[in-house]
Amino acid sequence: MSDDHDPLAEIERLDAFFDGDEEGERPIDVLRNNGVSIPDERDLDDATLHTKLWDLIKAMAAACVYVESTNHLSDRELYRFLVAHGLREETLLPTPGSGGGWHISPIGECSDEDNEIYLRYYADDETRERWHRDFRKILPPKEEPPFDRDRLLPVQDFTVDEEIQ
Repeated sequence: MSDDHDPLAEIERLDAFFDGDEEGERPIDVLRNNGVSIPDERDLDDATLHTKLWDLIKAMAAACVYVESTNHLSDRELYRFLVAHGLREETLLPTPGSGGGWHISPIGECSDEDNEIYLRYYADDETRERWHRDFRKILPPKEEPPFDRDRLLPVQDFTVDEEIQ
């Protein structure tokens, strides 16, 4: 968090956005306005798409936009999700230096399919047990995700100001 950041102003900005008094922005537009090239995935071979995906992920983090829970998707599937859906939702991106972040996930819709993906690849044993007990549903088998990307993704820095402690 920068020294000149005003947390109260940030809260007032968020309130204005949720009240409909302040317009949001689509992260994909912000990235393009920042000079990030986002070509159609159909125009990219696998190697180029892999490079473009990581360029996009890094540019997202620089704009305080973070993606998570992606290990069940191939590079192409993740790129397609980000460009077609994940980066198109209008939101209020954090003010630079505010310490805030916008988090997106391809399993964020809470549909039956998303719940199955979460339970299969991401939920720990305790969560799976609680889910089974609370919802009385047969759970999908627990599996290792087919890809290993999440541990390499940029994460939001949650450092706390010394003065706040």
